[in-house]
Amino acid sequence: MRPRIVDLHVDELDWVPLGPPGLYSRLLSRDPETGARTALQRLTPEDGYTPPDTAHFHHTYEEIIGISGDFSFDSRRWVKPCTYVFHPPRTVHGFASAIRAESTFLSRVGRDLDFNFVPEPEADDLYVVEGKAPPRAPVALDPEETLRDFVAGELLGSAVEVRRLSVDPVSGEGSALVRLPKGWSNRLRNVPEYLEIFVIEGGLKVDGKAPPAGRAYFFYPPGESVNALEAAQDTLAYVNFGGALGL
Repeated sequence: MRPRIVDLHVDELDWVPLGPPGLYSRLLSRDPETGARTALQRLTPEDGYTPPDTAHFHHTYEEIIGISGDFSFDSRRWVKPCTYVFHPPRTVHGFASAIRAESTFLSRVGRDLDFNFVPEPEADDLYVVEGKAPPRAPVALDPEETLRDFVAGELLGSAVEVRRLSVDPVSGEGSALVRLPKGWSNRLRNVPEYLEIFVIEGGLKVDGKAPPAGRAYFFYPPGESVNALEAAQDTLAYVNFGGALGL
């Protein structure tokens, strides 16, 4: 299981080259046993980054939310700030990858990432190969879709505005955007399943301490206590949860 991480100041981390020119990463958390990890990644064409030119799939899920920039897996739907993409295991994508500007995105995977290239894909849109489709279906939502249709929901023990992005109908594991009004505070003190929070805009006080100037990241393993959190200002956060949390 990944370790407990509280109030990681993301913007203070170094960008680490991943190998291909122009591809960098800030690792936020990782499970040493499975390789499951969350990272902020950066694509920099000025440093030589070029998108893959062949469709491919992974044997683990890949989940992305855009933070800045403009890139695409198919040259039709573009990943911009708050674009959300979920590729279940064995989902073919990358049919016509392209990039318009330096881009950053939050990337989550369920194990060490493998690449399986498909030179002649059967379709030009997301589809699953090698067996039965998983219950949590592929999702591709643009910013207009992710930032509308928020509803009242119970999260961390207090009513907030929630936009569910993708949820497994069997396990309840999923992802959501949440809007926390200034002054919001949580009452929940432990979580039955894992809880992961990435602050996109705004800031959270932790145990009364002022938030960092930039983005922050949290990961609570199952059964862990949750710090006293308070929205120092109106806050937009990307939240991932290992089971139903009343959303």
